[in-house]
Amino acid sequence: MMISVAKDMEGFTGLTHIDVNRVAFLECDSRLGKVMFNTVDNEVYYSEGTLKYWTQALNGSGYNFYIADRSTSVNIENITEMNEFLKVAYFEINKSKTSNYCTMSKSGYKEVTSLIIDKQIDVSFT
Repeated sequence: MMISVAKDMEGFTGLTHIDVNRVAFLECDSRLGKVMFNTVDNEVYYSEGTLKYWTQALNGSGYNFYIADRSTSVNIENITEMNEFLKVAYFEINKSKTSNYCTMSKSGYKEVTSLIIDKQIDVSFT
């Protein structure tokens, strides 16, 4: 499924379509009322709305997003590694200093871990 998002926060460069399967995680800046779509290839796109709205809409469309802390919703299907000490999820197999990752709360980390195990997703735990 493709969704329409902006390449810049104000939308000056117009809309583009991205495949939801490429979305690693969503971040929300409630002060700006924007949701940032972070992709597995380290691109960021923007849309109006709330984290809760986008998480529910994407899950209602058959995807597996979970609100892992108050400002982050992670695409469970795209996680490649979970770090328990740092409470972060990574989205590429050969991570580097510039690798894309998202943070989670302690309870969010536990729930995401449980979802990964339940869905039998191949994820490395460190």
